[in-house]
Amino acid sequence: MIRYLIYVDHEKTQEGELSPGEHIAGRSHSADIHLTEPDVSGKHLKLDVTAEGVFAENLSSHGTVFQGSPLDARRKMSDGDVLCLGKKLEIHLRIPEDNPIPEDGEMKTVIPAAPPSEAVDDPNKTAIPPQQVSRNTAADRSRMLIPENDKENKTVPPQPAPTPEKNGEDVQKTDVMRTRLASLEEMNLLRNADRKRSTGKLFQYILGGIGAIAVLVLLYSLKSSPKEVNLSWPVGSDGYELGAFTDPGNGGHKAGAFSLAYPSIKGKTKVEQKAGRITISTRFGKDASVPLRIIFIQKQSADFLVKERKQVFSSMLADLQKENKRWNLAQISDVFFIGSENGLPCLSVEYRREADNESWYGEILFFRTGDRACMRMAETLVSERARGQNFISNTPFLKFSAQYLQGHWEGNPDYKGGADPAVMLDEVSKHLAKQAPFEWARTYLLLQNTLMESVKTSNPALMQNALTQLRRLRSMQTIWYNSQKIQYYEASLKNDRQQASAVLELCKTVFSSPDDLRYFTLRRNVWE
Repeated sequence: MIRYLIYVDHEKTQEGELSPGEHIAGRSHSADIHLTEPDVSGKHLKLDVTAEGVFAENLSSHGTVFQGSPLDARRKMSDGDVLCLGKKLEIHLRIPEDNPIPEDGEMKTVIPAAPPSEAVDDPNKTAIPPQQVSRNTAADRSRMLIPENDKENKTVPPQPAPTPEKNGEDVQKTDVMRTRLASLEEMNLLRNADRKRSTGKLFQYILGGIGAIAVLVLLYSLKSSPKEVNLSWPVGSDGYELGAFTDPGNGGHKAGAFSLAYPSIKGKTKVEQKAGRITISTRFGKDASVPLRIIFIQKQSADFLVKERKQVFSSMLADLQKENKRWNLAQISDVFFIGSENGLPCLSVEYRREADNESWYGEILFFRTGDRACMRMAETLVSERARGQNFISNTPFLKFSAQYLQGHWEGNPDYKGGADPAVMLDEVSKHLAKQAPFEWARTYLLLQNTLMESVKTSNPALMQNALTQLRRLRSMQTIWYNSQKIQYYEASLKNDRQQASAVLELCKTVFSSPDDLRYFTLRRNVWE
């Protein structure tokens, strides 16, 4: 069986088997081999398992490295080959050779020689050789035939065997000479007995088959279900996923903010809320057999407005390590996004820690809005890392409302303060009235500074006004972005590469902020 092993930073994170056919590897949820590294494309690599062997083909503009060189064309793989995707991820292939069939492996049937016929020692005995059909003598046939003067179809009853003469003369007879024809009644009795024997054997076969089926059914029912290779959301007896939401203090997703989402199993889930922290102890896996812990921490500080995103995340991680020294943190990831349109920029980091006399593996997700910063930890036992890593990495355990994502904003470290919010909002209104895409970057900067002033001056009315203008700006951006995408597709269908390239470059100029999901979408040319 052909197998693949995924290594990240030389540590195995997952493995599996490759069946005949094509297999796509990438970050896309529809990929056959799902990868989570940020520098891996949605559809990065294709592995084709055929009768001729295993072939690899690069699908990503980021490229794939094989034996120190870019994988530029479809290439046949061998056992032990390694494919490098991105900076850290490696795919190791295990391709065993088929076992040849021995040339002299055919089965032969040996028929033993028949034993030699035994000599007849006694001259007074008549020996009947094997497979010899008994024949009646003329005298016997005359005893079994109907007399000539008897016109009816009758059988002559057998005559008693003659007794030996008194003078001692022996008359020797064989068993064959005592043979006679069976009567009709005897034939019917034999036929009925044979039929009963056949019926009895058939009945025994049926009972034996029923018993074998019952044993197989019993063994199958007693056999434990196979372990999940990749753990998933627990499922109830009705086939629906078991889950619940909790409000982190902002009203929840139904009120235009966000909620914590978690597996909820009766008798196995516990939710604890303290100031600025929520701890959820629950289980996951289809049978809810594996421990899962979700911890949500949020902090609020005006200093967050003038600090970089990664700087704020690092400071909150340092506070965690002060609480518990037994932490082992990996490198903080590059920015990625949750949601669509402008998206929600996030950072993450994998970790391992010792707590409650257990070793835990997990991932911390970080995001912020305004002067609030949030961290969501999701962890399971280290012993279940291989099966639970994909679930923890790909499940945010958060549900955001569209209103929250559209009104998301972060501080500007370069803003020095002191500007008049009324003047800035007046300029924003003029820009939005023009509907000029090239002024949208300046419009967002003005709104960002206005929102920072509303926080510093504790002016909720000013903040609400600025958020209304921000949502208006992003609605206009969405409409324009979708129209440009349609023009790009039309140019591509007409094979007008020049027009398509012009549309793409125009969009790159308009969406120039790396805090917007569309910035990365356009530069990775996901439209293709």
